[in-house]
Amino acid sequence: MSVPDVPSAPPASAGLLQRRWGWLLAPVLSLVMLSLTFAHWRSEERASSERREIDLRVAADRMAYNLADRMASYELVLRGLRGYFEGSERIDREEFQTYVRSLQLQEVRPGLRGISLILKLSQEELPAHIQDMRQRGFSDYTVRPPGVRPLYAAVTHIEPLDADNQRALGLDAYAIPTARDALERAADTGVLAVSGMLALEQDTSAAPKGLVMYLPIYAKGAAPESAEQRRNALRGWVSAPFYMADVIAGLSREFEPDIALDVIDGSAPEGLQQLFADPRVQSVNTPRQLFRQVQFGGRTWTLRMRPLPAFEDRYEYETHHISALFGVVLSIVLGWFAWLLATGRTRAEALAYRMTAELRGTRDELASTLNAIPDLLMEIDEEGRILHCRSGHQALLAEVADSFVGQRLQDIVAPEAVAGCRATLQAASATGYSAGHQFALSLQGRPYWFELSIARKSGPSESIQRFIALSRDITERKQAEARSHHLAYFDALTQLPNRRMLLDRTEQAVAGARKSGQIGALLFVDLDNFKQINDARGHAVGDAMLKQVAQRLLDLQRPGDTVARLGGDEFVMLIGQLGLEMESAGRTALLAAEAIRTALDVPYNIQNHHYSNTCSIGITLFPKQQEGAEDLLREADTAMYRAKDMGRNRIRFYEAAMAAVQERLALEQDLKKASAEGQLAVFVQSQVDARGAVVGGELLMRWNHPERGNVPPSRFIPVAEASGLILRMGDWMIGQACEALAQLQAQGLEYTISVNVSERQFRQEDFVERIRNVLSATGAKAELLILEVTESLLIENLSDTIARMTELVHLGVRFSIDDFGTGYSSLAYLKRLPLYELKIDKSFVQDAPDDPSDTAIVQSILAVANHLKLRVVAEGVETQAQADFLIQNHCECLQGYLYSRPQPLQGWLSAQIAAAGPR
Repeated sequence: MSVPDVPSAPPASAGLLQRRWGWLLAPVLSLVMLSLTFAHWRSEERASSERREIDLRVAADRMAYNLADRMASYELVLRGLRGYFEGSERIDREEFQTYVRSLQLQEVRPGLRGISLILKLSQEELPAHIQDMRQRGFSDYTVRPPGVRPLYAAVTHIEPLDADNQRALGLDAYAIPTARDALERAADTGVLAVSGMLALEQDTSAAPKGLVMYLPIYAKGAAPESAEQRRNALRGWVSAPFYMADVIAGLSREFEPDIALDVIDGSAPEGLQQLFADPRVQSVNTPRQLFRQVQFGGRTWTLRMRPLPAFEDRYEYETHHISALFGVVLSIVLGWFAWLLATGRTRAEALAYRMTAELRGTRDELASTLNAIPDLLMEIDEEGRILHCRSGHQALLAEVADSFVGQRLQDIVAPEAVAGCRATLQAASATGYSAGHQFALSLQGRPYWFELSIARKSGPSESIQRFIALSRDITERKQAEARSHHLAYFDALTQLPNRRMLLDRTEQAVAGARKSGQIGALLFVDLDNFKQINDARGHAVGDAMLKQVAQRLLDLQRPGDTVARLGGDEFVMLIGQLGLEMESAGRTALLAAEAIRTALDVPYNIQNHHYSNTCSIGITLFPKQQEGAEDLLREADTAMYRAKDMGRNRIRFYEAAMAAVQERLALEQDLKKASAEGQLAVFVQSQVDARGAVVGGELLMRWNHPERGNVPPSRFIPVAEASGLILRMGDWMIGQACEALAQLQAQGLEYTISVNVSERQFRQEDFVERIRNVLSATGAKAELLILEVTESLLIENLSDTIARMTELVHLGVRFSIDDFGTGYSSLAYLKRLPLYELKIDKSFVQDAPDDPSDTAIVQSILAVANHLKLRVVAEGVETQAQADFLIQNHCECLQGYLYSRPQPLQGWLSAQIAAAGPR
């Protein structure tokens, strides 16, 4: 039997060499892997540092922008205040106080200490000015500090007039060098100027820590062009003191919380005055700092931003540390495996089998991972040529992926994306990685958006470089961004630009008009009586009408113009290029407005029904002085309200005198609150017979506003008439009259009570039914209720008026003609109307019997009333001579201060019941 040959053992020298190789291979391999791991960690550390620096710069830019934007909003407040003073000959303190309160500075513009008016006064004007201020109620007013100077800059108005701000009244700002420098800069340049840091009069501390903005006011109608002309035309300044610390506190929510901010007055970061110092920097060490500059009011502010430890900590715990740790462990493990391979054949073979299995599993897992990626994954060379291309689950991308192989990346994208793709590839070649470039790609006729990321696959020293490019499908994200942009800048119902886009385009149009000299116009269109259609027919009909209005306006739109919807039934058309002269441009704008009014006057066909409506249009032209988009929109809105006040379906241009319209709008809003919150009260003025005995009373409405004080009826009744609030207020007054009659009847007293009825209230279709219901509900006797109407009610639709009055007279209600003789007096309607009494207006009574003309008028009215069997009430009786004259001429009833002043209803009722005694 033979024995197979056994291979001889290797020589001893060969075994020693093998063991030495095993001992050397393991540490060398571990060192190589550790070097690669360290290189990767360093690369990620640099990327983290770059992200930190970029985030810091972005946050610094945003903080500088937000501060500049806040200061610009303060300037806008002063511009509005300057327009307010320029449009007024004289402003009293209450009017100025009401205007400032309407601005809601603390809520809308936090940081402002107040706003004030500073008048330029000469030495000769100073005594008269001080006397005028003391006559207005400032008994101890004087101009401070004392001294003889050629010019004074005295603070005459300041709001809010609290204890701190009141100390600033009479302050001569010219006496403060820092303030005088800013005042003179503002006067000479015509624009806003900001002072350096100074001690404000409102602050009890003497340390300078406040700043003041000044905006010059020139003589009305002046258009000075040179500094000398501006100094001659200067009337004063509007100003606003503020503390930089308050401004920074108001912006705290918009600033990066982990970045400290210092504000320095000047363009250099060191050695100048510090306006604000972040207290957090004193307790921590912040060696890194960034600087930004903000230009405002003729001054340069340097912003020094320093990251706090909390900001730095955001980048300390990123995943590349874990990757580095994993690389170290892997290096040690591979060295150990190399040692095993070099020192044991059997174990090496077993290890090879296990590693092969693991590598196959890793390969399969990597393949599964790649298949799960829904994006385009490409390998490209340094020229951008695609060597391999694959996609995962998106069938369309997988279908076209193979067709890209062999083409350059620059050849398959749109021409406008070529430069971006080339720059991304160059950045990846230089730094190893580049991401964020977006490009569009058309696949089978459909547009797709992708975001490209490229990483270098081969080392930068190799002759042939390879890159891995990941093209992520971001089509849905781009579509969502487009939808968000559309929602942010367009109206959802009409698809027209909204207020935000309109303001942006208006600013561009104003800037273009200033450069070209071409005049543009802003047309504010408001539908008349749209609310009635919307309420009566439902929102579906209202929305359909608004869409048709939008389409008609678009049909009239010229290329380059803008049609926008602000909300509700308010539309705006922005028109440019109307001409170089204001007059011709105004005529062109008026023709455009007439075209709009004609187009919107055509009936609307909605759900097979026709609806008619008109519109009121306000027009303002631009450019003019320093008005911005908000100012122009306000002017056009004011002009539109003027058109409505003139009777609707009209067109009006903006005028500076329309400030009264703005005041009327504010009064209307306050009146709505007054009616809802019970600020209105009912007063009564007694009516007496010839013996002086009380026979009745006239109800009067009074309004005690918490801020305006007592508002006279002559001021708020016309506003209530125009806004429609008079309907609800009138119903309430009639209800109060009937309840008062019921209380008197319960005590056996049958006094008459008169209540005024407006024309709008009388014309309600259900007015008779309302009177019937309130009489039934209260149990008041109808014959004791007297409804006072004016002669203007009788001008139009006299037959309808007679019919409605007759219907109410059948109920027992009586009618009186108020202020008889002051309107369209006609003896003809006295015969036809079912009247009970006439009221002689107090303008005739107050000069009788001294004035022959008024005496003759009163006697004639009494004679006519006597023949027509009408009772006469004389208003405004204030002297005994007037009363004697009226009684001698057989006037049955008298009313005026001689007998009683108006008093609250309940007090008057109690007095009459007490005077009558127990029954």
